[in-house]
Amino acid sequence: MRNEAFDNAVSRILAQDARYPREAYDLLPAALDYTVRALRAERQEGRAQEDEEPGPQQHVSARQLAEGFRDHLLAEYGPFAKGLLDDLNIRTTDDIGAIVYNLIAVGAFGKTEKDRREDFHDLYDFDEAFAEPFRCQYD
Repeated sequence: MRNEAFDNAVSRILAQDARYPREAYDLLPAALDYTVRALRAERQEGRAQEDEEPGPQQHVSARQLAEGFRDHLLAEYGPFAKGLLDDLNIRTTDDIGAIVYNLIAVGAFGKTEKDRREDFHDLYDFDEAFAEPFRCQYD
């Protein structure tokens, strides 16, 4: 079931910024949910950092979201993730940040005073993250 408020927010973004298609924005809520669930599981296993307090509106850092985005896309799309991202014009973690900050600008996502768009800059290489795991290795 689609979220009408989110769809309306994305429509407002697309009227102003057409760099990324609607489908690019559709990846972010699932990636955020995946990230939050992974952080909660880490916390339950005692691996979370002390400054990551749980809460109803748990904050997720840029690095955590970018890594969760990667892990979610690999789990969901496997070797097709890189092609999908290319088709959606998402080629760097900076693109993830641009999409997130567009969502923040229309109130679909939140942020803290410490968060900056630059926090998404060059967190990992997309070829290494999305293509390398599926390349054949010959000895």
